[in-house]
Amino acid sequence: MSVGSPRESLLSQKELDSSLDFLVSLQSSSGMIPWFKGGRADPWNHTEAAIALALGGRLSDARAGARWLLRMQNNDGSWCHFYLSNGVAEPRRESNTCSFPVLLVAILDRLGGSRGLLSPYVEMALRGLDYVISHQRDDGSLPWAIDPRGDGYPTSLVAASSSICDSLAVAEDLCERYGIGDCARYKDARQKLSESLSQSAGPYADTSGWAMDHYYPLLGGVEGWTSLSEGFLGRFYVPDWGVRCMLGREWFTAAETAETAMALHISGDEALAQDLYMALQRFRRPGGGYLTGMVGPQGITFPHDEQSSYSVAAVIISSFLLPSKAGLSIGRSMLSLFS
Repeated sequence: MSVGSPRESLLSQKELDSSLDFLVSLQSSSGMIPWFKGGRADPWNHTEAAIALALGGRLSDARAGARWLLRMQNNDGSWCHFYLSNGVAEPRRESNTCSFPVLLVAILDRLGGSRGLLSPYVEMALRGLDYVISHQRDDGSLPWAIDPRGDGYPTSLVAASSSICDSLAVAEDLCERYGIGDCARYKDARQKLSESLSQSAGPYADTSGWAMDHYYPLLGGVEGWTSLSEGFLGRFYVPDWGVRCMLGREWFTAAETAETAMALHISGDEALAQDLYMALQRFRRPGGGYLTGMVGPQGITFPHDEQSSYSVAAVIISSFLLPSKAGLSIGRSMLSLFS
């Protein structure tokens, strides 16, 4: 059972508890939360799952997730892209993966606890962002990945960079609260990255066929983005089915649908946000999990019957955000739950 949360969720308490139980059932004794039982984990989706646990009141499990991140952090502040229970599966570092843990730490801070106990995690999260910022280009953009030798990849990604903008905004707040890190550096890096995204000033790959490229600037609080890109809903959203992951494919995913609902909430389109949230019921399974995706019109599951940790986490997070006052980004919206 949850330890209890004063925050309002669109899930009933029974639904919320079963979904939290599902997430906990995936978590290993090390604290790692893989995509599915026995599968690989990446620090971004692991962090998202731990955030869902924290918002749902499963604090001991969320803290176990934070401890796993602390143990897995490389000496340079980065995390590898993929892990298995017995070690690293993919040593490449992804910039948004190394940035995202700051949001989990900020939420754990808002949920209370000794500053002395939390300080190592604050340092951990800010070291991850320091690593990312060290690769920022003169045009403000960031490589989407860095190889183990420290060489940045030549291209950037809109969705990943938007997520980093949000992490940098959260880092500014956490830095000021704890007096750790260089607050001005995080603010400057965020402004440069936001301007780069707004002006497409950088080697951004053309991934406009992916849904997330259209809604993540809203989720990331990128300056100048106040609504979804023109024509996005007509191309990606199908009522009752949800949001296509990619153009040209009738593959609808729980994560993209939940994230688009949150982006609509941030932009003030509450009625449509609720419609998308209701479409998530199609993906829910009796045990509290959510299918990664379904292919229309037959309703075939793909990957077959896969219920992923990041899918249920996205739904849980959206269930808390949609009834609340929207912030400037998904991260700041989550933190506003505690104010």
